[in-house]
Order: sequence, then structure tokens, then C-alpha cells
Amino acid sequence: MSGVIEGMLRRIPLFSGLADTELAPLALRCRRRLFPPREALFHEGDAGQTLYLILSGHVNIQRETPDGSIVHVARRGPGDHFGELSLFDDLPRSADALTDTACDLLMLDRRELLFFLETHPQVSWAIIRTLSSRLREASDRMVSSETRDVLARLAACLLESAEAGTPDTRGHIRLDGLSDGRLAQRIGATRETVNRRLSRLKQMGVLRRDGTTLIVQNTERLRTLC
Repeated sequence: MSGVIEGMLRRIPLFSGLADTELAPLALRCRRRLFPPREALFHEGDAGQTLYLILSGHVNIQRETPDGSIVHVARRGPGDHFGELSLFDDLPRSADALTDTACDLLMLDRRELLFFLETHPQVSWAIIRTLSSRLREASDRMVSSETRDVLARLAACLLESAEAGTPDTRGHIRLDGLSDGRLAQRIGATRETVNRRLSRLKQMGVLRRDGTTLIVQNTERLRTLC
């Protein structure tokens, strides 16, 4: 079993540069779990004791405001890790983590991670680079929300989801489970506004609907609209 997890760890950029002899003891300390869509992994305010590594699927990081609104923070996919902040600063979780799709995750306890980092500084630097990148990402998103209109933010969100999907023979990409309400949460707009912008994108031939599923027909046009 540990040999299987070693192979999975090698797919995570954080650990991809390690030798087999270094991965083997780490694999013994990881737990693997499958989660269904819309499963809460942790909530804001929880004690943080686990690092999560995504083998497949997507996870939404979000916060709930005092009035009950949901603010989308980030979306993590295969190869990403999340949940590390609380492991380093000993503070509670700063957001909720909710599976967006079915997920295959590896989990590593805080004590095991910190012990491993003491003897593998290259992994520590990889984590620092990731955190720096995410700070830049947050800064860019703040600027985007101030300077981009709703259509541009929606196009960027759809493009991000489309790039994680698999095109069919015509180059079209299905975005299953991406409702108007969830799009509204992710871009900071109302559901009604998102619905109107989706109708506009449909008129432009950028996407169409198949029941409740959105199908992106022209990713390059989405890129231009961003």
C-alpha cells in the first residue's frame, strides 16, 4: 500500500523532487480518503491539524460573512495542497474547505509534516514559494474585483473551470455542477446578474446549456473577454 501512495506523492509538485528513499517513510504517514461532492473538510474556526493533498477533484476554499453570504476565496485542484497555514501559525482555520467535486485526497498530520520538514528543507522552500504565489493570487484577485466588470470576472471563472476539464471531439468542455448560484459566490455578484451575463455569453456563442450543465464552446473568446 505504501508503494502505491509513494507514486501518488510523486504526482504532487511539493514532493516530486524527492528520492524514493525519502518518499517511502512519508508515504507510511499519509492517510488516503475519498470524499463525495459538497463534503465539508473543515470549517472556519476549527483547529488545524492536517495538510491536505489533492490527487483528483476540486476543493473550494470559502468564508461565510455575518449576514450568511458566501465569499469564494480559492479553488484547488489536482496536485495542489491546502490547509497548511494553521499548521504553521497555530491559529484556527481561517476559512471553510468544501469539496466541489468527488475528491481523492491524501492527508498528513501536522506533527508528521513538521518532523519531515526539519530534515527536508527543500520541501519547506517549496511551501514558502506556494504561499508567496497565493499571496500574489489574492492581490491580483482583489485588483480584478475592483477593475473588472461582472462579465470579465465571469469569463475568467468559466475559463479557469474549462481549463481543468477535458474537451470533447469538437473542443467543447462540460462544466458539470456549476450552477448560477455557485458562480455568483465565486465572482462576488448576485445570482440574477450572473444569469443575465450567462444569457449574453450564450447569445455570443461562447457557451450553451444542456439541462443544468454549462458547455463552453469557445475558450479563446472567453480568454479575450477576461
